[in-house]
Amino acid sequence: TPRQWRGISQGSTSPAPKQIYSYLISKMMKIINLTDEYTKHILNNGDLTSYEKSYPALFKHYFKYAAKRNNFKKILNESEVKNKTSLILSRLPKIERKFKKSGFDISSLRLVLFVGQGTSNGHAFKDKREFVVWIPIETYPTTLQVDVFLTHEIIHALHYFRSPGFYFNSITEQRIVSRQLITEGVATYLTKKIMRMTQGEALWADYLPKVKIKSWLSECRKKEKELQKYILRSFFSSDPEISIYFAKNPENIYEFRAGYYIGLKLVYRMVKFHKLNPENLIEMPRKKFEKMILKELKSSV
Repeated sequence: TPRQWRGISQGSTSPAPKQIYSYLISKMMKIINLTDEYTKHILNNGDLTSYEKSYPALFKHYFKYAAKRNNFKKILNESEVKNKTSLILSRLPKIERKFKKSGFDISSLRLVLFVGQGTSNGHAFKDKREFVVWIPIETYPTTLQVDVFLTHEIIHALHYFRSPGFYFNSITEQRIVSRQLITEGVATYLTKKIMRMTQGEALWADYLPKVKIKSWLSECRKKEKELQKYILRSFFSSDPEISIYFAKNPENIYEFRAGYYIGLKLVYRMVKFHKLNPENLIEMPRKKFEKMILKELKSSV
């Protein structure tokens, strides 16, 4: 997703008792809504410790990989919390219908809504035996961003569940270029397919103006061979200096999500050359997928 994130590692603790949560249970995904806890503990009392206790496993991972606990501050007021929560919840039925139409049943997935620190659009983390989608509501200002990035994060959870070799248990594992290349490529490709949208929308939604998305795509195309060589050289690296999956510097595509573009292009090729369907993409074992991608990279550079 456009915002910088550092990933989520495996957890081993369950949520707090059910009465703490505001559960919205229907035929849809199981929604864990912690936004009232944010209002109660952060806005009203400035009590981060109590807020964390509303879902310890989530915040343990969030503060380790996606945000700094010591810098936590109020970033939404009560009205903004309600508006953003309502926007996300209003889009979930449509998103779930789109998944179902594409052959994916996501009704058993859990999705947690909370207020974070604006550093990430979310991802998925392992809580005991299941993967939970986590969504910081402050990073979802528009309908299109909800449709694109919420779908994207749900796909990560499905992918990890079906092919757990792509999950990670440390920062070093999370940063491995090949892992990110494939998981982000699959998530972007399936978002485009499930939501029936353009390449630019699947990659950026309306996070950037259309003219800037067009310019970014043009720059990626011009440097596609160069980017592929760079990824090939660093395929198994977890060097923290590699920034192709981050949104750090819009003036340099090597620091502005070019990894997503290459990942999407490579998944397109895998689908075409190997006649893969969506189920194949999320079920393929990691070693096999990496071998196929490596072969494609070597043949195209």
